[in-house]
Amino acid sequence: MTVFRAAAILLALAGPAVAAPETGSSLRVLGSPTRQALIEELEDWLDANTELPRSAIPLVRVALIAAGDEVSYEGRLTRLEDTVRGLYDEATATIYLVRPWSGDTAWDRSVLLHELVHHRQAAARHWYCPQAMEWDAYRIQESYLDAHGQTGDFQWGWVLLVSSCASRDHHPD
Repeated sequence: MTVFRAAAILLALAGPAVAAPETGSSLRVLGSPTRQALIEELEDWLDANTELPRSAIPLVRVALIAAGDEVSYEGRLTRLEDTVRGLYDEATATIYLVRPWSGDTAWDRSVLLHELVHHRQAAARHWYCPQAMEWDAYRIQESYLDAHGQTGDFQWGWVLLVSSCASRDHHPD
């Protein structure tokens, strides 16, 4: 199973696609200054709450896309269906967030955080297989949601199965 397929399946199980805006939220548009401020806030949260170092590779882009759009992923075009909420493409250092994504809710921010975790993990390069990164990304996402009084209601048995590395998935590089 590819990382994309695993992420698509897991994000489909990961909770509501749309959540009501939080009261008092100041994030209303995904303009460049707002996006950068949110990314920095989430990076700071990751610094304080995980041992994953920041990536030395700059994040090139965070793109909002519609479900059904095709994006470049691992060197090929991939169509993102409406069950996918986010995707990180290591080859282009791009995070894709699938609409409806506004950043107004802890849930939306947690999806971006999950993809930022993958950006850090890709630089760390200490995984037996790409799927193994999902377990930690979901645990960190759940911790973020918990810190904001919410839960992802993730199906942990499924996350474990999909993030496991079978012998055929081990890559020597």
